[in-house]
Amino acid sequence: MGTKMADYNDLDSRILRDRIDLISAYDEWRRVRAASADALQGSMAYERRGGTEYLYRRIKKKGHRISRSLGPRSAKTDAIQAAFQSQKAEAEARLTALTRTMTDLAGVMRALGHVRMPATAARILRKLDEAAASARFRVVGTYALYAYEAHAGVVIQGQHLQTNDMDILVDDRAPLQIVVEGDIAGLETVVQSVDDSFRQRARGDYRLTNKDSFMVEFIRPEPHPIFRPMPGKDTGVEGDVRPAMIDGLEWLVNAPALTTTVIDQRGFPVRMTVPAPAVWAAHKLWVSSRADRDPAKALRDRRQVALMHDLIEGRMPQERLDRLRHSALPKDVAEAYHEAMGGPDAAPPPGIAPDW
Repeated sequence: MGTKMADYNDLDSRILRDRIDLISAYDEWRRVRAASADALQGSMAYERRGGTEYLYRRIKKKGHRISRSLGPRSAKTDAIQAAFQSQKAEAEARLTALTRTMTDLAGVMRALGHVRMPATAARILRKLDEAAASARFRVVGTYALYAYEAHAGVVIQGQHLQTNDMDILVDDRAPLQIVVEGDIAGLETVVQSVDDSFRQRARGDYRLTNKDSFMVEFIRPEPHPIFRPMPGKDTGVEGDVRPAMIDGLEWLVNAPALTTTVIDQRGFPVRMTVPAPAVWAAHKLWVSSRADRDPAKALRDRRQVALMHDLIEGRMPQERLDRLRHSALPKDVAEAYHEAMGGPDAAPPPGIAPDW
């Protein structure tokens, strides 16, 4: 099983330079936004109560509007309000400048032809990244390839990326409460905030489909035993999407995560988290061998596995399958991957002395 170098190409030096600048601006935008979240949220103003002015801070938290008095007007409350307004103005100015930089560099990406992930998928991932539960989501399936190519600094050829659905793996080991900008939301609400044409086939389905037939599928590991209660099996929002249970996904949940920034179809950056590349490839090879796998999909699976193996060997040797780091992967699944790829490529287990 093997691929040709034509299956991916190195990034042009001009693209690499401007892409680095774009991602740096995006990282700083996310940092400033997170650091100033408290200052940016809500308002602070004086309100008269019984002939006395009181300074009130009003915010929205987990769907509830909270109002808190900071005391009657005094030099101290004047200083508190001035500091709040100054921090808010400074953060907004900084974010505005970074937004302008990202917009300009996104235009450069488009001019250079470096446009990758479909825009709708990228917008959904940004919304999920804003949620308090963002660490609970990993992109799996074909869309994970966008992260792996970005991490490796290459461009994967289109035939490996062509799919009309994005699979999002939910870590269901803890309660799944999604909070976006102070509001509690369901998965369907988050996705519909990007495109309101997304619909479930029936209440409680795991799949949302929009008017263009693009699908977002939420999935979770099948518990063992099957009746084991999992706190994060749903969001608790009535009628919301319920992630589908699928066997084997526990390997991807337990695998080390790789978080990177990719470029979308409009040249803008988006942060995404995926499983370790070698675990993703070994799992996909296992999926391709299942009797219930569609033959055409199984063939695509195996081609993607071969591509990923070549990418790891040629561009990401640090991501080779390792028996200790990737111990969540069953031994027989790891061995099947090694055999299909032409032999073990993992580092030997540590002994009492280094393998000089």
